[in-house]
Amino acid sequence: MRSLPLTVLMAALALGAQATAQEDSSAAPPADQAAQPSGIASMQFSGFERGDGILSLSLGAVFPLGFYNPTTAAFQVANSYPGFSFALSYAGFLSDKWALAGDLAGGFIGTINGDRLFVAPLALRAIRAFTLGSFVIAPTAGLGVSISSLGTDKKVDPLLKLGSSFLWKASSDMSYGLNLYGNIIPQLYTTYPENNRVAFFLDATLSVAYHL
Repeated sequence: MRSLPLTVLMAALALGAQATAQEDSSAAPPADQAAQPSGIASMQFSGFERGDGILSLSLGAVFPLGFYNPTTAAFQVANSYPGFSFALSYAGFLSDKWALAGDLAGGFIGTINGDRLFVAPLALRAIRAFTLGSFVIAPTAGLGVSISSLGTDKKVDPLLKLGSSFLWKASSDMSYGLNLYGNIIPQLYTTYPENNRVAFFLDATLSVAYHL
């Protein structure tokens, strides 16, 4: 027959081992639970990768800023009013930071003479994307052509486009953005060089972008 002290010692050791095992199991959750993010961590989106694409539709306003007269080296105020602007754009990423984009855009502007000016700035742009959590700041610069129509007069001019987009990634498939682009359009006339002008327009649009 075992002695009482030995029995008590064995029982204490057994209880201690069981308590230690329970603490270890509670301190270390299962692997499948530990790998699952929760709360705000699940709302974080990864940045862009090579091969990603963004197709966006933008609507907003176009603001005529004025004209520069190279003959007199003077700036002239705009002879038109703010108008309606739209654009369909696609951006394809060459890396996680750089992308190339193409724009099919247009704007309808009313003039002080009661005419309607249509301007279609078509550009190929380079984009540098800065990802900040769910937000993206994307400064851009590009070249292209501007097709304008005023009454029976139609003209094609070179285009320089500068600006930036500010995107909020609402999900992995969709973003909403604010776009601020400046369009610089040299209007050159070989027959009447005194009529040469450099036109300045500002596009301010809101966009819905789909991630492809």
